[in-house]
Amino acid sequence: MQRGSVEQKSGAWYVRFRTTEVDSDGKVQRRLIRKRLAPINDEYRSARDVWPLADIELAKETKGGAAEGSLPVSDFVEKFYLPFVEAKRKASTFRFYRDTIKLNVTPVIGELRLRDVQTVHIQRLLDSKDLSHGSLLRIKSAASAIFSHAKRLGFINGVNPVQGALASGRRSDFEGHAYSLADLQYFLETLDEPARTAVGTAALSGLRESEVRGLQWPDYTGEELFVRRAVWRTAVDQTKTPESKAVVPVISLLKTLLDAHRKRNADSTWIFSGEKKGFALNLDNLARRSIIPKVGERWHGWHGWRRGLATILFDLGVDPEIASKILRHADSAVTRRHYIMLESRKQGRKAMRKLESLVTKTVKPRKKKR
Repeated sequence: MQRGSVEQKSGAWYVRFRTTEVDSDGKVQRRLIRKRLAPINDEYRSARDVWPLADIELAKETKGGAAEGSLPVSDFVEKFYLPFVEAKRKASTFRFYRDTIKLNVTPVIGELRLRDVQTVHIQRLLDSKDLSHGSLLRIKSAASAIFSHAKRLGFINGVNPVQGALASGRRSDFEGHAYSLADLQYFLETLDEPARTAVGTAALSGLRESEVRGLQWPDYTGEELFVRRAVWRTAVDQTKTPESKAVVPVISLLKTLLDAHRKRNADSTWIFSGEKKGFALNLDNLARRSIIPKVGERWHGWHGWRRGLATILFDLGVDPEIASKILRHADSAVTRRHYIMLESRKQGRKAMRKLESLVTKTVKPRKKKR
């Protein structure tokens, strides 16, 4: 750590030192810094009295490691972090980090230098947002990723300043819709092609929207669907997780739908393809154009079919561990917590009837005394 020097000026003590910084053009340069420490008074009579304060300031300047530690957070995000994410991560992941950072992180701490950011700054950032706990956790995760990358590049040293910040936020109860078998019957009777087969595929396979879009005819054997890829907007990418890349059994109803659909679309590579460009069909556009006008408020998005399959399987007595394998979750706790949507009163009555049956068989009423 450099020593610097202490001097008096205008009735106060200052520390002077040189620091290495990177300018807006990316050039490394040395710059003289002067920082005010304290007023000259009875507590700070001599240079010896203010050196502990000077050491604190010098430690702040030298903890960054590389000169790039002087970069403002916003510059680091644009020049180093987002290009890294765009090159190494899925398109949807890049969009999440780009939008989350630009909307929530850089407006608050963007002008601070990397090496100057402390946990208190991150806490102020989180406290300034009137959002749910889950939303704050996502912002915190994005902020943490910035400084983790800065540490990997050697731009800063020490503890990630995001550690220790608390994402409180408002409580938000998870509300996800799960379609029923009655919904599926209604949709199949109401919709025209290709919306009918697209809904049937989502409902009976449990595939994510991006995975349904990513299906190609070589992935379909007549008995199985091999999930090999995902399509997000115009990007063809890997599946969400390694576990997601797997084989999904095809039941007879889905086979009937897909076989008939193949006869109508034999020349297409994609199972669901757009008419104009021949690329993977945009299912959100399909919903707006062909589904919602037919079913109205009964439409709750594509992901509801995935939750619906998990809920139906559980209602049939399928163990959540098995259901998680069908949905290709890495952790069955995700299936239990966010995908099995039970009707509490119905399930409660069913459970109590089981208890009633067990009690009747095992617990005998006390005989009356004569």
